Amino acid sequence: MEIPELTLKISNLKKTYPGEVQAVRGVSLEMESQRIYALLGPNGAGKTTVLKSILGFVDYSGSVEVFGSDVDRVRNRLSFVPEEKSFYENLNVEKALRLASKISGSFDGKHARELINHYKLPPNKKIGTFSNGMKTALYISLALSTDSDLYILDEPTWGLDPILREDTLEFIREKVIVGKTVLYTSHIIPEVERIADEFFIMVNGRIRFAGTIDGIKEKYRIIHMPLKKRANIESKSAFAVAEELNRLSVIVENNEKIEEFYRIDDATISVPDLEEFFQILVRSENGK
Repeated sequence: MEIPELTLKISNLKKTYPGEVQAVRGVSLEMESQRIYALLGPNGAGKTTVLKSILGFVDYSGSVEVFGSDVDRVRNRLSFVPEEKSFYENLNVEKALRLASKISGSFDGKHARELINHYKLPPNKKIGTFSNGMKTALYISLALSTDSDLYILDEPTWGLDPILREDTLEFIREKVIVGKTVLYTSHIIPEVERIADEFFIMVNGRIRFAGTIDGIKEKYRIIHMPLKKRANIESKSAFAVAEELNRLSVIVENNEKIEEFYRIDDATISVPDLEEFFQILVRSENGK
């Protein structure tokens, strides 16, 4: 059996900014080729710092291997859409296209123009005057028109209307069909459900879950109970515990120990969906 090429391997990645701000706290993850991976998390979770570390834009501790090598040796195999989409602001679209063709020999100007026309971007208008969605559309057009093996996309649907968001997700999915790999960040659950093969949930600088939606449904159950029942779970093992309005929400593993929770009065047990699983994880980490 052929072992798939490992596109990305991160081991114990840590990043602390001045002022002892710990943005990333020991992240480890692996990505195989020809799949879409989503780095899912609330704002401030550390997602962008992980991407910047992969690309070598910030110093960090730990190790990052891209295609089994240091990123500087394989940078020509990567395309990137940054969180702050402001690099081309002093140019118009036509000048941005010319610049992109000079930067990368694998840039397909014809395909870029097709995407730009799809997004209805004005070719001669200064990019600094664009709306957030228009800037995102330009970056996506340029990045996806570059023939790369790994596409790293930070909030690639930011500011887009629902129709263009769906189109963009389809453009991203098409890359995997032709053999590419995608890592993108998001805090929008339906996007992840729409196209991600696997995902990582990141909260407060740590990966709290790595896997698939089916994996969540198989491995975990969610218990809802009145707040006054908190004492009933203190001696029991739980993956996450969060207070949500007037109830307690608990994520537990779906194994023989779950029988303990069936004996708690007024408790309900359900199979989690990604939205609920994500919300409880975030609330538990934030102490809410």
